[in-house]
Amino acid sequence: MRWVLGLIWVVFVIYAWLWAPGQPPGEDPIFGELITMQSKEPWLLVVFSWLGIFPAIYASLLLRTSPQERGRRFPAWPFVILSFGLGAFALLPYFAWVSTHKLTPAYTSLSFGSDRRSGIRRLAGNKLTYGVLLLLTFGTFFYGLTQGNMEAYLEAFSQSSFVHIMTIDFVILSLLSVLAIYRDAVISRRSQAWAWIGLVPLVGPLVYLLTSSRQT
Repeated sequence: MRWVLGLIWVVFVIYAWLWAPGQPPGEDPIFGELITMQSKEPWLLVVFSWLGIFPAIYASLLLRTSPQERGRRFPAWPFVILSFGLGAFALLPYFAWVSTHKLTPAYTSLSFGSDRRSGIRRLAGNKLTYGVLLLLTFGTFFYGLTQGNMEAYLEAFSQSSFVHIMTIDFVILSLLSVLAIYRDAVISRRSQAWAWIGLVPLVGPLVYLLTSSRQT
């Protein structure tokens, strides 16, 4: 698994750098519109916003366990922070590194580093946070479903390298959440079958977190 994830990361980086179709971000008007949240196509805004929700989900899945439980003294928080800007580009190396390490089933509080007992830790482990993220997911989906034009999105996918890469990034994050849930389920002594709920983008991991009995 480690080598598979590493290979996916390398291919993704090379593809994004050399082969992605469409205009590069520096010459792409769609990129500027999305960064300033001024795009006229709702589905573009929806997927772009989902790429902001996903890192918050991964923060909850990864920071609620200690590095020792995840297999060794290897902190997840630097990768989680980077994922807010880089998405799967930041998380794939982390999962590739820890995928071969032994998991220790246990119940512990969320870990953001021994000296980082801050509001960030409590926020990432609070079920109210999961509920808010779930409402945002449903709200944005309804907005895209009722106001968006999928044909316009597909056209942007073929013409804009940024839209092209962000779409692939979203798919990879969705698939990667299966592994994240599996690892958390083993540590939490929950059924490993929960991992399959990760195939439902955003909603699946949030339902998993909302049904968790772990206290933070």
